[in-house]
Amino acid sequence: MSILWFLLIISISIFVHELGHYLAARVQGVGVKNFGVGFGPTLLKFERWGTTWRLNAIPLGGYAEIEGMMPGDTHGYARLSSWGKFLILVAGVVMNLLLAWGVLAALASIQGIPQTRAEVTEVLPDSLAEQAGFRVGDRILSLNGEKLTAYDQVTRFRQSTGEKVFVVLRDGAEVTLRFNWDDTQTRLGIVYRPELVGYTRINFFQGFARAIGETVVAVPRFVQEFAGSIARILSGQQAQGVAGPVGIVNITGQAAEQGLGTLVGLLAAINLSLAVFNLLPIPGLDGGRILVLVANVISGGRIKPETEARLSYGGFIFLILLIVLVTINDIRNLVGG
Repeated sequence: MSILWFLLIISISIFVHELGHYLAARVQGVGVKNFGVGFGPTLLKFERWGTTWRLNAIPLGGYAEIEGMMPGDTHGYARLSSWGKFLILVAGVVMNLLLAWGVLAALASIQGIPQTRAEVTEVLPDSLAEQAGFRVGDRILSLNGEKLTAYDQVTRFRQSTGEKVFVVLRDGAEVTLRFNWDDTQTRLGIVYRPELVGYTRINFFQGFARAIGETVVAVPRFVQEFAGSIARILSGQQAQGVAGPVGIVNITGQAAEQGLGTLVGLLAAINLSLAVFNLLPIPGLDGGRILVLVANVISGGRIKPETEARLSYGGFIFLILLIVLVTINDIRNLVGG
């Protein structure tokens, strides 16, 4: 069942992404010969609006075959202004973002925003946390008089030096814990996990704005973690900050066990990740194509279509290799090796 949910979520995400490219091309009068979700043998196809729509056997990608994007073409995409080309290239990312923000906004208005607190699961020996009096089972309620509404807000104590005051729930009673944080320390010394305590509902538009704000904050962290994980994988090390098809199937199975709301949230998360990943300046991805487009504008068109095609081919080979390495990493993570 996990695989079926995975296929559905990935197929929706890919379809929405490629639909963005398709719509941006058609609105500018550029034809699209083929629109496909997946690669390999075609399972289902039909023709509509001058396009052959295909559902293929391997749902790990997709394509919108836009007219005029081949080297030497002078029609379709090739005749557009730089802004017109940019619109087509960025439209897939925009559609993934809109879907993710819309899903998160709907969840916030229907189910509500999950309110979590941190439950301490381990206190490291001889640590600052042990000296301050933290115990396993403590539920962290507030920091310096401010109520914590999400478990990962615990790390706010790192933002400045000085005395830190935590209030925790222990055996039904509130306990105040104090310690001093300065530049000589590297960690507090607790391990904690999220504990769901309820939901707070907001309207759709508030949820949409909140989703945009969280995305802006999360993108730099995502890029940094992704780059670090890829660097570790390429050096032969094991990494936890990135997941390929095998890892996503496992994550999907865990989400399915928690209910439909978690699965829908996973759909949003995958679309956000897909949007950011596609904007990376890697040849073959939308971000790589946009980079070449900008470079061509700056250089006065010195990058030939043939050169761009070779760059895209090299980027495609790199991405295939990356998928293989990430899949190996997924398997190592699953077996604990």
